Amino acid sequence: MRALVDADFLVALAKEDDSNHQKALVKVAELKDATIFITPFTVSEAVTVLSYKVSQNAARALLTSLRQKNFIELPMDKATIEQADKIFLTRKERGVSWIDRFNAALVKSYRLDCILSFDKFYKKVGIPDLF
Repeated sequence: MRALVDADFLVALAKEDDSNHQKALVKVAELKDATIFITPFTVSEAVTVLSYKVSQNAARALLTSLRQKNFIELPMDKATIEQADKIFLTRKERGVSWIDRFNAALVKSYRLDCILSFDKFYKKVGIPDLF
């Protein structure tokens, strides 16, 4: 299994009162042999959200923990940026960030199996999640 992890999944793992915390814990256990990919934005986005929603100390702990993982960081290349722009310009959903579109472009470009995310947007563009 080859999966891209979205920041919302990492936040759910770290934030014990998150509505998806238990689901995220179960999924991590199920995917212990999976190859996990991130983007150049995943870690910074997750720790920023955690610093706002929980505390700076929680964000620091998450940052330290994530930097010790063996995630594979996918590059931000011109072709993927253009694909993300195309998805952004053609979709009409409100509240979906350019970063989410970039994630979708990466999953498609690298032919990953799925995305670890609780966002509903990904299914709408044909990207499976595991929930």
